[in-house]
Order: sequence, then structure tokens, then C-alpha cells
Amino acid sequence: MRIALTGGTGFLGRHLIDSLLQSGHQVTAWCRSDPDTVSSRTPHVHWIRGELGQRRDAEQLAQSADAMIHAGWYRGGDSFLNIDADPERYWQINSVGALQLLESASRAGVNRFVFISSGAVHDQVLPDRPLDETHPMRPRTLYGACKASIEAMVHHYGSSGKLVAASVRPTSIYGLAEPASQSKWFELVAQIKRGKNVEATGGSKTVHASDVARSVALLLQQDDSIAGETFNCCDRMISDYEVAMLAKQLTGSPSQISGHEKMAKHEIETAKIRSIGMRSRR
Repeated sequence: MRIALTGGTGFLGRHLIDSLLQSGHQVTAWCRSDPDTVSSRTPHVHWIRGELGQRRDAEQLAQSADAMIHAGWYRGGDSFLNIDADPERYWQINSVGALQLLESASRAGVNRFVFISSGAVHDQVLPDRPLDETHPMRPRTLYGACKASIEAMVHHYGSSGKLVAASVRPTSIYGLAEPASQSKWFELVAQIKRGKNVEATGGSKTVHASDVARSVALLLQQDDSIAGETFNCCDRMISDYEVAMLAKQLTGSPSQISGHEKMAKHEIETAKIRSIGMRSRR
């Protein structure tokens, strides 16, 4: 299958590329820098210049593609939650940019479209119902609001018959980053290895990047019944305390770990994605 990909140079994008290439797909991906420079690191990917929010770039990416995966995101700083000083520009690039990709894919006859959404659409959880895909989206951040708006557009394109489009909604994604120092929990583990005393009180619902890639691969294999649908993607709650204690055990560190194991307030329902064969390998 010929796959068009946004976000290929990012953390999750690298895991998506590895998964797609191992499955025998051909990948064309956007990059903002010189394609020849990026190609030297990933020679089996066809890199083309492209940026989110540029209509011509979206049209070029959709050409001759069998499927498109939208994993790219414009952010104003190191964190996805950073929106820089111009919220209107942030919204324009991310939300309108996604619309341009959907429309370009539809016009080009792309067979499948998968959008990588986020659990940030559910900052506020209602206590009287399960946290499944039918739960109302109530984000508190502009990041979550943008993701929710794109999910709505994906639903429109899918349910209207314009495009077999679906969203996968991962929680906090972890895994080996490049460089490794940018990996989740890296600094916590490094402090323990150095013998520093640490306080570990945080935690989050998580899923490994390779499992997100597997969920995308499964959606690409489904029939047209996924059109307009959203699929939660979560493995389990991992607390910083759990990671710290494991690091202490493996390194033999004398570090003193203070804190407690954080528990999830709300369980995320993942029966829908498991019904198409998704199982975490972690």
C-alpha cells in the first residue's frame, strides 16, 4: 500500500514509519528541511517538502496515495500544549490544515485516512457514564479543542461517504525517543541512577508508541465500516512511583523514593479497538 504520512520526523512518526516499512508498505512523508538530508537517516522513505496548513503541500502529498495517516502537529514550543503567542494562527495551521488534508485525500481518491487524535479531548470526565468513544469531548486546552474539532471533521468526511476516514485517540504516548534524553521518564531514571533522592507523585494513562502504530495498521486493514469512527487507544495507568521503584531495583541505586503510586480516576474503555484485534504487547 502507498502511504502518505504527516509528522514522519517526529517521535510517533518514526515508530509509524518503522511499522509501515516492516509491513511492506511504501511511505511518502513530509519534511520541512532538505529531503536529501532526512533521506540519509531513513533511506527507504520518499521524503517531500511539506508543511501543515499549506494547501498545495496537502494536494501533493495525496497524489497517488492509497492511504493517508495524519500524525503531524504544529506547536508553539517544546510541548504540544504550547500554542505560542497567536492562538488564531495555531488553530488555523492545525485545524484548517487538517481540513486541507481531508479534502485533498477525498479529491485524490485516497482509500483510507487515519487521524491521530489525543486523550486531551477528555480533560473533563462526566461521572455518570463510561469513558468510551461516545463520551462528550470536553477539552480544557486549545490543543485538545483542536484535536476535538478535527475528530468532528473526520466524522463528517467518513459518515458522509466522502472518504473512509477514522480517528485513533491515544492517551499519553511513551517509548524510546531520538535522542533518548527526550524519552518519557528519562530524567527521573537518570536521577535515580545517579543516586539522587526523588519525589515521584505523578502518572498518566499511557500507551506505547509501537502500540499506537499497530492500532493504525489495524485500521488500514478494516473495511468501510470504520468510516467516521473514533477508537480509544490506551494500555494502562503508569505512575512515576512505579517507574522510580523499578529503576531503583534495576540499577541497585541507594536513592530514597518518596511519594506514592498514583491511580487513575477514570478507566478508559478500549473495547472498540480491541474488537478489531488490538492487543498491547507491553
